[in-house]
Amino acid sequence: MDTCPHDGTPRPWSPRYPRALCGGCVNRATDLAGRRITMGNTSLSGGFRAVHLADGTECEQVTADGMVLIDDVRYQAGEAHMGGIVVQPEGDPPG
Repeated sequence: MDTCPHDGTPRPWSPRYPRALCGGCVNRATDLAGRRITMGNTSLSGGFRAVHLADGTECEQVTADGMVLIDDVRYQAGEAHMGGIVVQPEGDPPG
């Protein structure tokens, strides 16, 4: 086990993403304007897309640049290696 770099919650250790945030933190993600979002793959073969929770519209800002806020701290979100989503501190290399 390891801990989330944002809130210290225990999470499984990942050799590929050692500084990935826990699911609880990711579930609190917003775009840079503060609107709550959800993120996922666009298909079974991958891709990355963010959607506003309030109305289901695409969040173009996060889909384009991957920048999210969690408790007013800026993080980088994107497609994880082999599918899924990963959120890490800014500057960490993508999967």
